Amino acid sequence: MLKTIENRARRLVLRGLVAALGRPAPPLPARWDDRPYRVLFVRDDGIGDFITSIEVIRAIAESSPTVTVDVLASPQNAPVARTLPFVREVIVHKRGFLLRSASVWRRLRRQRYDAVVDGRVAVRNVNMHTTAILLATRAPWRIGLAGRGNDGVYSVRIPELPLAHWTDQVVALASPFGIPPESRDWRPRLPLSPAARAEAEGSWDAIGTGRPRVLVNLSVGHPERWWPPENYKPVLAALRSRRPDATVMIVGMPTEMDLARDVAKAAKGQALLLSLQQVFAVVATADLLISPDTSVTHAASAFETPTLTLQRQGTEMWTPYKTPGRTAFSDDPRRIRDMPPERVIAVLESLLP
Repeated sequence: MLKTIENRARRLVLRGLVAALGRPAPPLPARWDDRPYRVLFVRDDGIGDFITSIEVIRAIAESSPTVTVDVLASPQNAPVARTLPFVREVIVHKRGFLLRSASVWRRLRRQRYDAVVDGRVAVRNVNMHTTAILLATRAPWRIGLAGRGNDGVYSVRIPELPLAHWTDQVVALASPFGIPPESRDWRPRLPLSPAARAEAEGSWDAIGTGRPRVLVNLSVGHPERWWPPENYKPVLAALRSRRPDATVMIVGMPTEMDLARDVAKAAKGQALLLSLQQVFAVVATADLLISPDTSVTHAASAFETPTLTLQRQGTEMWTPYKTPGRTAFSDDPRRIRDMPPERVIAVLESLLP
């Protein structure tokens, strides 16, 4: 009962904020080229979430020469946002205690945005943080996906549709700018310089010259996506049995490197500690990626790298977007920890020629 009362009180506060600070919105422009327009795209969450939004941000920025796009990013995904040449400015926002965001709110208000787009479509409720951000911009067009809690903050509501993949929901955010969903390939494109590609090729060659090149990622951002490192050993043993000349690279966070080295030793491979951009480069130059559902699998989508993804039961709409490969699903909708290695081996063998 206390939780119910708390939720109702929060909804009333959010409605009050919208009523007090939400500016009435004029009709959307028939064309976005009659004057300069400034747009803010809100994506202050995970790296993988941001990667899936890259082509939508690009499409909005390219919709007219008079449109400029800024991104509100998290500390985690801001480095990726800064690599995109079509993004004018990256503003970093760390979610936490609400009032600590006051300086960001003031900065957003000074920018005088015409439109703000809420890219956090996977969140089922528009929370206090997001509401404050959208209202702080003072933008008349607050664009978001309808059908979620507190969607009254949006002055432009995009109808929620039964779509095959959650990326299609992000794609729908481009429609107010006159961009139809069938107009382009929405797989993300990540910049990769010749120097970064050459460095990645050198990292692979230092391990071995055999093919296929198999990259194994141990790191995840959420505990429900963690698969015990011991489980990778029989999977990679099956790989060795099938493809003895394979070159195997294991990557992980600094705190995971002892585990990564143990897995690499069993797989007759090598563990490397790489930066985020270096990981993206070795993904681009790999023949196969094995990883739980995380930002690395979304990067594989950008480079069309075949991927064996490990996911929870019931998360079919969250598989890597239009990426070659297959997904092994657990029996538990809460986590992948207990998924048997034999299931992953079966999927791996279906991917190997």
